[in-house]
Amino acid sequence: MSGQKRRTSTPKRVAQGKRVQPKCRPRPATVPQPAPLQLDSRLTIAQAADLHRSLAARLADGGPVVLDGSRVEEIDTAMLQLLASLWRTAQERGIPCAWQAASDALRHAAALIGVAEALHFVGSDPVRGLDHAPA
Repeated sequence: MSGQKRRTSTPKRVAQGKRVQPKCRPRPATVPQPAPLQLDSRLTIAQAADLHRSLAARLADGGPVVLDGSRVEEIDTAMLQLLASLWRTAQERGIPCAWQAASDALRHAAALIGVAEALHFVGSDPVRGLDHAPA
């Protein structure tokens, strides 16, 4: 290069030989939590494809997955299996997965088919409300 100065990406020098560092934006103290995915009141195989797409998108983002099952009144086995698969996949990928809320109907159905433990309900007993006597 004849007679031209090369520009470099090194920090500029100021009058007293100190370097000026580029300003960095401060990082937020906490990462914002995603909005919970609100489950419908009726969850059957008819809604499975839509819910699967929504859950897959949340997993692909890699951020925490939060579900709100407070409105669930009816849920079939296919949907419970889909939710259990979500928890297993999230765990394998190291993605936090949690319930914001889970209705009694959701907990009851999960307990009846044996996936309550896989769904990691927190709080009250997942088999609460089952009408059977202890053995």
